[in-house]
Amino acid sequence: MKYSARLILFISLAFMLGGCASPRPPTYYLLEPAFVAGDPDGDGQPCMVIGLRPVRIPSYIDRPQIMVRTGRNELAISESNLWAEPLDENIARVISRNLETLTCAEVVNILPAGRSGPADYTLRIQVAAFEGGPGGEAVLEAGWSLSKGESRRTITSQRSRFTNPVPGDDYTSLVSAYSELVARLSGEIARAIADLPPTLPRN
Repeated sequence: MKYSARLILFISLAFMLGGCASPRPPTYYLLEPAFVAGDPDGDGQPCMVIGLRPVRIPSYIDRPQIMVRTGRNELAISESNLWAEPLDENIARVISRNLETLTCAEVVNILPAGRSGPADYTLRIQVAAFEGGPGGEAVLEAGWSLSKGESRRTITSQRSRFTNPVPGDDYTSLVSAYSELVARLSGEIARAIADLPPTLPRN
């Protein structure tokens, strides 16, 4: 009887200590630009202004937690691995930085209700898929278009799909793979921008 009472007390204390244990603090991640040394044309002067509309992403990944693909029709949310800023804003910021490095364009963000400055061309991006998992494969699917000024008169539009292996079984490797996918999308858009006629005088 005494043994049973002591066992019950021990189990109760174990549960109490387990409940009082501090949870693991979350880890925060950011997509990073792909830096390319040097200016494409050498003088650092912009040849045009690209207005970037807010990037649209699917609602299922529009959350702080990083979403992981676990099966054909299954996704899991990681409560301990979080985006450090809204994912749509992070993608837009990285693409802006990449394009300004890869092209002679200046990229400005255009708010939904207006614009922050005059734009010679407008870039619209809608992400259809942005998912993967540690040790697996990361996927980015997006439709994008360039139009003259702020009109919807489309000059060019494409649908892009990129995949990238995730070399490690951790979230750092997954986010690095995502950054590479965004860099590849940026490169495809940059090639389209290079075909546009310059609108600003180069000093």
